[in-house]
Amino acid sequence: MDLQQINIKVFVTEDSQVNYTNFIKVFNRWMAEADRDDYLNYADYSFTYAGPGVLLVSKGVNYSIDNAKNRHGFLYNQKHKVEGSNCEKIRQAFIETLQRCRHFEEAEELENEVQFNGDEILFMINNRHIAPNVQESFERIKPDLIFVLEQMYGSSDFGLERASEDVRERFAIQISANSNKGVSELLANLENQ
Repeated sequence: MDLQQINIKVFVTEDSQVNYTNFIKVFNRWMAEADRDDYLNYADYSFTYAGPGVLLVSKGVNYSIDNAKNRHGFLYNQKHKVEGSNCEKIRQAFIETLQRCRHFEEAEELENEVQFNGDEILFMINNRHIAPNVQESFERIKPDLIFVLEQMYGSSDFGLERASEDVRERFAIQISANSNKGVSELLANLENQ
């Protein structure tokens, strides 16, 4: 199984205050600071109930403050083909996701109102051909994901379960940990491997 189109959603903490206008300000700054071709544009879907919130589109990755199932979080959506072993691809996707979460937590535009809960993460493969939403996909992906999560959390004190057994939904694994570690510490653990 050659994992591609990895998506990771890190949920905000319960006390976070999500203001879409402030996230748009962050996206505008990222676009202004980046090379001209890095980002294409942003889209505002904040009017949609339990939808994608606001989305920053780039050639290889989309970033969004997602509110699917009425739960806010940062969604990293990898679109381009990535080389390497599945462990390497999973690790790199987590690094990029956690880096962006840290940038949000530090962003002046968000007024210190948003923090991310590193103990609650949704890992998805946004390609039903590569990973149909069946138990076999879970069993095949689980060893590589566990390897990366043990590096990230520094232990095996986490649980994995399929987010849904409905074959019409994309494949997703709910990660629940008891680490009480912030995204900066989780990121440091991965970057120092």
